[in-house]
Amino acid sequence: MENVDTIIGLNVNLKGNLKNQGSIQVNGSVEGEIRSDDNVNVGETAIIKGPVSAKVVEVSGMIKGLVEATEKLEINPTGKVIGDINVKTLIIKQGAIFVGKSTMPDQAGDAINTKEQKEEVEEIKPEK
Repeated sequence: MENVDTIIGLNVNLKGNLKNQGSIQVNGSVEGEIRSDDNVNVGETAIIKGPVSAKVVEVSGMIKGLVEATEKLEINPTGKVIGDINVKTLIIKQGAIFVGKSTMPDQAGDAINTKEQKEEVEEIKPEK
């Protein structure tokens, strides 16, 4: 991440909500919501307890909570996401940990969540 607007330092323990139009780099701990119109980078030393919402979320530390990424969520080998995710593109690298449910929008941008949509997806799956 090149241009970072807000940095939560290694020794910072923030309790509360953080909202920013620009990118956010977290190296410390945050207990609360993080929301950015740009990118959120969760460093190796970061621990976030609460929802994270951004265009792109890159995780090398830990998030316990809902993650929503309108473009991409990338969980690096040292990264841990404990909670549900709602993402357009998901990359989980070898060694990363993800515990939760994932929802990805279809081509039209709508999540598959109705009974009829789930049945359509089941029909597409090849038989074993």
